[in-house]
Amino acid sequence: MFCDQVSMTVIAGAGGDGFVSFRREKYIAHGNPDGGDGGRGGHVVLKVNENLNTLYHLRNRRVYKGESGVGGHRSDRAGRRGEDLVLEVPPGTLVYSQETEELLSDLVEPGAEYVVAHGGKGGFGNAHFTSSTRQAPNFAEKGEPGEQKDIRLEMQLVADVGIIGLPSVGKSTLISRITNSKPKIAAYHFTTLIPNMGVVDMGEFGGSPGQTFVVADVPGLIEGAHEGKGLGHEFLRHVSRTAILVHVLDCQSQDMAKDWKVIMDELIAYDEELSKRPQILVINKVDTIDEEMREFLKGELESFLSEYGMEVEIFMISSVAGEGLKPLLFNLLEKVQAFKADQRAKAPAAGEEGYRVFKPHLEKDLGGFEIERTEEGFVVKGKRIEQIVVMTDLENKSAVMRVYDVLEKMSIMKKIRAQEPELGTPIRIGEAVFEFRG
Repeated sequence: MFCDQVSMTVIAGAGGDGFVSFRREKYIAHGNPDGGDGGRGGHVVLKVNENLNTLYHLRNRRVYKGESGVGGHRSDRAGRRGEDLVLEVPPGTLVYSQETEELLSDLVEPGAEYVVAHGGKGGFGNAHFTSSTRQAPNFAEKGEPGEQKDIRLEMQLVADVGIIGLPSVGKSTLISRITNSKPKIAAYHFTTLIPNMGVVDMGEFGGSPGQTFVVADVPGLIEGAHEGKGLGHEFLRHVSRTAILVHVLDCQSQDMAKDWKVIMDELIAYDEELSKRPQILVINKVDTIDEEMREFLKGELESFLSEYGMEVEIFMISSVAGEGLKPLLFNLLEKVQAFKADQRAKAPAAGEEGYRVFKPHLEKDLGGFEIERTEEGFVVKGKRIEQIVVMTDLENKSAVMRVYDVLEKMSIMKKIRAQEPELGTPIRIGEAVFEFRG
């Protein structure tokens, strides 16, 4: 089954809790703290599998969870890290935030990975908190909750050439003749219900062995497709990545110029950049007309296009009879190769940053914070301080005192004192509330 869009909630695993224990051995009266750290929670990872061409395998579950880390143990033994949950996706998968509609990642290359939700940090055991002034800490950190995100996955076929046109102009027949794709072909509109993709092997058409390019055809567009009419509006995204558009026209049409304009108007309405993509016009089914009519139709179309200031190459073919396919394919191969060479030239040199780098949240600069004065008291916001608080056992007095120590070290208390609050003024950090103690 074909499926090119799914929504889901991903929840990374929580970190394991740190452990509180003290060394207890024969002849050792006062053993040192030896509670181990908890393990990191498992990430939720999206990974490209080049053998997939649909998101159907992900559509039946709404929530995907990573494994939580295991808590620490005595004798300074750390807990096991949670297993990452790897979700395989087809090449050309776009990852969007459901909340903000922000594009989080664009997964194209086989094997490419994106950590969409990071596992929570494992809590430190009490052995971590020993110091000259705190020689027997009786507290440990809780594991950090894993990230949770609502995301939408959209698949865009990764093809070099996109075939577009009105219904029943012969797009499916064309792709079946030039590739190994076997689309449904019949004499009625909207035979093609899903995009088809295939590989053109130029060795079968007199070219060099190994010369290939990928072609995709989109279900027939009709006027108003960008507004949801017909089927094509759901699949126009699949030609968004193509280097070249092959616009197929039917020589039996009463007005090929009008047909061309209908499709161009839909491309402009959907995505103006897509309408500017290099385009080749193909007049199909020419086996049904004589040579004189062929020249007449081609001349009329060229005159019409010149009025729009467009210079578009026109090929006359018959997909059924196989007529005119070789010149068309060699022309497409030349353009695809030129496009790829241009892309390589524009690619960043080794060592340059040519793509967005998504680093785990714990590797970023988390030292910053903001303090907001409210009618009730203060609200402190900052990734690091909020992380520390959420990992603190607020039922443990010693653990709470450690939060006050951190507030002093980060100069948060200094900035609060500068505003001369009263003793007991609430200080909210995340979901927790502390009191100003002077």
